[in-house]
Amino acid sequence: AQYPNGGWMQCLNTPGTYHAHITLNDGAYVHVLSIMQEMATKSGDFTAVSSEYASKAYTSLQKGIQCLLDMQISVNGTLTAWGQQYDE
Repeated sequence: AQYPNGGWMQCLNTPGTYHAHITLNDGAYVHVLSIMQEMATKSGDFTAVSSEYASKAYTSLQKGIQCLLDMQISVNGTLTAWGQQYDE
C-alpha cells in the first residue's frame, strides 16, 4: 500500500518492522515505480489494464516520484544523495 506521502513500504502487512519503512537500498522503490509506470502507460505486462486503473497508477506514480524527490538530502542548499531507508 502507498503511504499518504507517496512512499511504499518494502513489504505489506509488516507494521513496526524494518519492512514497513520506505526502502531505497534494495531497489524495491524503483521496482514499484517501474510497475506503476507500465500500468499508467498500459505497456509491458499491463496492456490490458483499464483506463480507470491506468489513471490511478499515474497518480500513484506521480506521488511516488514526488516522495523520492522530497527524500533527497540537501547539504547547504545542494541536493546530494538519498538515505537507504526512511520512516513511513
